[in-house]
Amino acid sequence: MLNAQHAQMPEIATGQPLLASPSPFTDKKGYAQRWQASTRWVDDLLARGLPHLKIGKRRVRIQITEADQWMTERFRVQRRR
Repeated sequence: MLNAQHAQMPEIATGQPLLASPSPFTDKKGYAQRWQASTRWVDDLLARGLPHLKIGKRRVRIQITEADQWMTERFRVQRRR
């Protein structure tokens, strides 16, 4: 079962699978930290179509696996460690 989980996870340049986050969701700040970027960059990605859930007027939740898949398809990039 563990190998099946890793098969769907993105890999870093070394070919090592990334470890799963404790929660499948994060906020803009958490996703920015994941990519070592700013929250403004995440805002730009959201405007371009990054999959997310909007909760209320201000709160945004990003499903990590879905957003990483979108990033890979759109930009052919993978998260750095």
